[in-house]
Amino acid sequence: MVEILQSARPGVLVAYLCLGLGLVLILVALRDWSVRREQRARRREVLEKVMVNNAAPTAAEVDVVWGDALKNLELLQHQLKGDIEGLEHKLEVEREQVQAKTDALKNLARQNRVPITLYELYEGMRHFARKSPEAQKADLEWHGKVGIQQIDVVETADVPPGHEIYFTLDEQTYLLTGAHHRYSRLSYIELSLYDSSDSALITVRVRPDSVGQRLIADAVISMRSGPWIQTLLACRAKMDTRHAEVSLLADHRDVMQLKEKFSIEIDTADDAGREQSTNSSSTEKP
Repeated sequence: MVEILQSARPGVLVAYLCLGLGLVLILVALRDWSVRREQRARRREVLEKVMVNNAAPTAAEVDVVWGDALKNLELLQHQLKGDIEGLEHKLEVEREQVQAKTDALKNLARQNRVPITLYELYEGMRHFARKSPEAQKADLEWHGKVGIQQIDVVETADVPPGHEIYFTLDEQTYLLTGAHHRYSRLSYIELSLYDSSDSALITVRVRPDSVGQRLIADAVISMRSGPWIQTLLACRAKMDTRHAEVSLLADHRDVMQLKEKFSIEIDTADDAGREQSTNSSSTEKP
């Protein structure tokens, strides 16, 4: 036999080896198929015995059915656990990204004083309906300096109480609502700005001091991007300019009162310039 193999060609030897390996694989596959077939037959017999004869299966038969069921259940649980872990990881990554963008938007809104702007607009207009026609006219002139026109205020009797303020800013209609929340140790005002289509643009919560002059705390609850941001920032800039003008007028009034009380006459830079030009023109005459 050895001599035959040695005298055979290398190609024939390889073919014999492949043929032998193939036969082994076929035998293994047939054995596995036979085992699986026997197991399926046993399960089928157990199920038929239970369903047809309504007889209690033996312990061995029960072990066969439950063993396969528990094995499949374990595989399913492992697969579901992997899917859930993957979803949790994706959700955590998405949550971190959304939280970072949300914090950035909140910081931008607070840095540009959006909460205090809405609060000052709300406080400046919420008593408009209770004022006399003369006072309303003066208020319209005052608010007109920052671009606000056509103010209409509705006082809500709901819980919590508040006001609904309809106004026009730069030819766009807005609704500013305020809800006053008062608790035993905490009170704040929730302000929401809506556009003409009744879509919420921004919602903030502010906590003013006892006299309502400044904010102790503020928070941005929700915000939507859009052209209204530029409009509100422009309104904020005009409000700052108006405040500066009022401060200058008050300072000028104080100076004039001091001059009147002490009979003080001080030449301003304009008066000095006019006097110097007058003197120079008089000296040039022949």
